Amino acid sequence: MGICRVIINPSSGKANIMQAVPFLKESFEGKYEAVEFSFTEKGGDALLFAKQACEAGYEAIICAGGDGTVREVVNGLMQGGAETTLGILPTGTVNDVARSLSIPLELTAAVRFLLEAKHQKMDVGKVNQEYFISLIAIGGIPEAIHRVSIAAKTKWGILSYLGNGAWYALRQKSFFLTALLNGEKRRVRTSLVVVSLQNSVAGMKKFFEGATPFDGRMRIMLYPPFKFFGAAKYVSKIILGTIGRDKNITVVPFETAELQVEEELPITIDGDQAGQFPLHIEIIPQAISVYASK
Repeated sequence: MGICRVIINPSSGKANIMQAVPFLKESFEGKYEAVEFSFTEKGGDALLFAKQACEAGYEAIICAGGDGTVREVVNGLMQGGAETTLGILPTGTVNDVARSLSIPLELTAAVRFLLEAKHQKMDVGKVNQEYFISLIAIGGIPEAIHRVSIAAKTKWGILSYLGNGAWYALRQKSFFLTALLNGEKRRVRTSLVVVSLQNSVAGMKKFFEGATPFDGRMRIMLYPPFKFFGAAKYVSKIILGTIGRDKNITVVPFETAELQVEEELPITIDGDQAGQFPLHIEIIPQAISVYASK
């Protein structure tokens, strides 16, 4: 039995995780020799807490937060040597990583899952000099989603993202993307680009059918140019789990990619606006240990 550090983002999702701290302490004290709690106050805190725990040889890090907080923790793990096992308590709004790992979204069930789960090696993505764990999105719709306030996320959950995305689709503009995928160069006009390690995107588990966090590949999804009604069509297919079958959308599995655009565009990485073009993207297979199965 080793030491476990629980890293909590108090502002993630419905923002009520702090009420559960006594329950978390009692639950994990039976599994680990000691349990420490660290609470984020600003960007970069989760990365630092995770790196310190990894370098100190802690057995596990439990991350209570959304995909953005998980991304920070993974960057800390990778910088600290990646020898500490990661557990995820999905307290964010979307929680794509947890969905792909089949971790329950309800807190009590998620805690029970982590107490019983075995660890498994999981893939991690790298974009330029940073690591990511879920997805990269390019275009105005991701920017609109990024602008959703904490208050809106707390009150409306995933509906706040859909509302902002629909608003932007009314004035959607397409752009040119140059992509080098598996050594093959492509130049396409598109309205939205999504790169993912997971099968779940925006809370939809069948976004990239057949993808797993353990298969050593990423996928890129290139959409054709579209306006508001086109966006509505694609959203409906995402909800139905049939987006990957649309003949107008190109899906390419890859291990390395170079992406460049011909105008300034926002980049969203694991739910946070970050990164600069050109993007060099690669996958690091089996990079970290994660509690993933019973």
